[in-house]
Amino acid sequence: MMDRFGWTLGLALALAAAGCDGGEVDVDASTGTTDSGVSTGDAQTPEPDAGTTDPDGGTTDPDSGTTDPDSGTTDPDAGPPVLSCSMGTIRIAEMCPAFTACGGDEVGSWCYADVCMTKEELLGPVLMQMGVPRDCTLDEIEVRSSSGMIDGNATLTGTMLTRMVMSEATGTFYLGPGCKIFTCRATEAAINSALGSNGMATCRDEAPGCECDITFNSTVNESDTYTLDGNTIVTGSDRRYDYCVGADGNFRFKEDASMRSGSGEPGTQTLLPLSP
Repeated sequence: MMDRFGWTLGLALALAAAGCDGGEVDVDASTGTTDSGVSTGDAQTPEPDAGTTDPDGGTTDPDSGTTDPDSGTTDPDAGPPVLSCSMGTIRIAEMCPAFTACGGDEVGSWCYADVCMTKEELLGPVLMQMGVPRDCTLDEIEVRSSSGMIDGNATLTGTMLTRMVMSEATGTFYLGPGCKIFTCRATEAAINSALGSNGMATCRDEAPGCECDITFNSTVNESDTYTLDGNTIVTGSDRRYDYCVGADGNFRFKEDASMRSGSGEPGTQTLLPLSP
């Protein structure tokens, strides 16, 4: 299952000064002569404050040079490159491609890229909580369309599993008459009650059953210890995920269906290696 900059500033000051006594005639009392030359000590041309090597105004001013350490491209305050994941997709289908656990090196950081959920994995727990009639079976439910997105990443260190994931999926389903609870409005209310804060449904009549648009949303933000049991990741909270790092370098996992409850994760989840 989250994601770094520097400012530079340069300042240069230039000062120049030249002194003069004005236009008065300087009388030399010792000789009685008039001193009016241009070489008076107050107006000498090699004035040290006006030369090109003046440290406050010269071209070699350390505060205005091209090698200013505060404006270099290797600014240590910029930090390492930022890594991010692209948005992944969610599909709800009658059937998903077969998944076989193969194990492999799970250590690394991974981006969620694709999740395929079957109607059984997604709607099975919902139907159990709805209180539908006994003759309601998944065979009476048809997946007509679906769309969804997943945004997140997972990091596995060999001992710790950390995930930050947000997802939302919407499917349009036809529920046959055996899954209809009196009316489509009552069926809609039952689905919403079962979903709670994790989604919502809107149903309409389509005799003899109902057509329902159902949205599912989920947020995962967790960090847990884990160990490997063959090709299965077993977390400290006793969640079990069969997994496979394939020849394509992608990481796939699926929660053990025998351990799944209403709070389990449906679907086969595919993650790609995180890269710059």
